[in-house]
Amino acid sequence: MSAARPPAAELVAAFAAIYFVWGSTFLAIRYAVETIPPFAMMAGRCLLGGGILLAFGLVRERDLTWPTRREWGGAVVIGVLLFVGCHGVLAYAEEKVPSGIAALCLATIPLFVPLLAWTLPDGRPPSRRRVGAFVVGFAGVALLVVSQGTSGGLHPADAFLLVGSALSWAAGTVATRVVAVPRSPVVGAAMPLLAGGVILTAVAAGSGELSSLHLADVSARSIGGLAYLVVFGTVLTFSAYMWLLRVVAPARVATYAFVNPAVAVVLGWAVAGESLTAGAVVASAVIVAAVAVAVSERERARA
Repeated sequence: MSAARPPAAELVAAFAAIYFVWGSTFLAIRYAVETIPPFAMMAGRCLLGGGILLAFGLVRERDLTWPTRREWGGAVVIGVLLFVGCHGVLAYAEEKVPSGIAALCLATIPLFVPLLAWTLPDGRPPSRRRVGAFVVGFAGVALLVVSQGTSGGLHPADAFLLVGSALSWAAGTVATRVVAVPRSPVVGAAMPLLAGGVILTAVAAGSGELSSLHLADVSARSIGGLAYLVVFGTVLTFSAYMWLLRVVAPARVATYAFVNPAVAVVLGWAVAGESLTAGAVVASAVIVAAVAVAVSERERARA
């Protein structure tokens, strides 16, 4: 029995959210870390966003059972990979790296996923097309380093850090297939956020960020950036993303992976005055094209 086609207006609104809101979060992170230490800021985003989602799930699903210890263990694994290894490192890097350039480095996430999925018991080797996209995509990152390094926009160490954060997100994505997660998608998203938020708080405390954080020194722009990340970048957009996965082919939903960096680059240039050299434009085109090839390939049948 086929499901009824959702209203066009709802589809447009949901796609606009995952395209433009997620694309704009890179600029919001840059503003947030101007006066809030990066790991402390991301801990606040995860704890607040996760708390709101968990409360929403508990209210909406009356018969919801509390997550088991095994499910919490899975949440810790996913939370570390997604929100500590990726988002925490991203926030740390954006203290120095322009938001658009950071977004381009994280656009490599879909290139890593097929390679990591290959390691699973039912995994299959990536196609030649995806391997070629992987090579071209990282050639684009190398070109980005060359074009930006001399002007201080992206040093090799920062590029390595950002690509490592992309690898961490890809690993977290693959891990969702093998760790225990609740049946409720909302609660299943809230738990890794909360687990990641707790660990990020510990990282912020251990690095001295919490002791050096003074609320009087936090600017209104940083507070606005954090609020935007919590409400729009976490709660609202995630809900739209999960809904789209249920009503639209996953290949169409995955197109956000190569739209987000384009949005981030344009916003960084138009709003924040980030430099956009000819070399960066070429590198951007190479990276986005490689990701588009990887994402648009037909998925093989899953077990």
